[in-house]
Amino acid sequence: MNGLVSSFTPKETMDSLFRGEIKIVQERDGYRFSIDALLLAGFVWLIRGERVIDLGTGVGIIPLILGKRGEGAREIVGVEIQEDLAELAKRNVLLNRFEDPITIHHGDIRGLNDTFPPSSFDVVVTNPPYYRVSDGRINPHSQKAIARHEVKCTIDDTLRVARYLLKEGGRIFVIFPAYRSITLFNNLRGAALEPKRLRWVHSREGEGAKFVLVEAYKGGGEGVEILTPFFIYTDGGIYTQEMEKLYSDATINRKGEQQ
Repeated sequence: MNGLVSSFTPKETMDSLFRGEIKIVQERDGYRFSIDALLLAGFVWLIRGERVIDLGTGVGIIPLILGKRGEGAREIVGVEIQEDLAELAKRNVLLNRFEDPITIHHGDIRGLNDTFPPSSFDVVVTNPPYYRVSDGRINPHSQKAIARHEVKCTIDDTLRVARYLLKEGGRIFVIFPAYRSITLFNNLRGAALEPKRLRWVHSREGEGAKFVLVEAYKGGGEGVEILTPFFIYTDGGIYTQEMEKLYSDATINRKGEQQ
């Protein structure tokens, strides 16, 4: 393997998932993947031969997890607007030998209609920026600011692009802060992406929801399945068994729930 791919600088770290089966290089002080990416990847289910696109892929963690699970996606594309993160994602794809089926595209998701024809994907996955520019202090580190705040794109932009990319009946999987869930639901319907499965994520039992996971269909009919809540921590402050599996076990069933 190319030494430049497998090595990392003092400003980077080498992290791993699934007992070391996936390795991820990321900046020590820059934007790093977090627990929400693992929650979203665990919620996604795929069918063999599908084309998948991850909008805002960061260092490529979600494509890597989906590729590792071996569900037989024909192609997995990760799109990232920040060039430095896109380059890290490309290195991570090479490091884990996932050039087939994963491709990383550096670019603005709002311009993807110039790159891909309409209705070219079966599945869209997105962990979009959570916060409006007006919501609190924006991180001075540009990588983190662009990833977390709607500096470069809004949830409305993201869902509009998803509708363009998805085939009729195609699926989008998204994670979003629980406190902005109404914005997400309204914008999904506004883009003719009908929520069909929903799961609230809580830090621990007895606390309010922190995130919402949603699966929606392009052109789907009314009717949503509310899944059991997902709890990240036990009362003792350690990961629940379900959360622990997201770090250690790549085996997911076709409805995105741990086996």
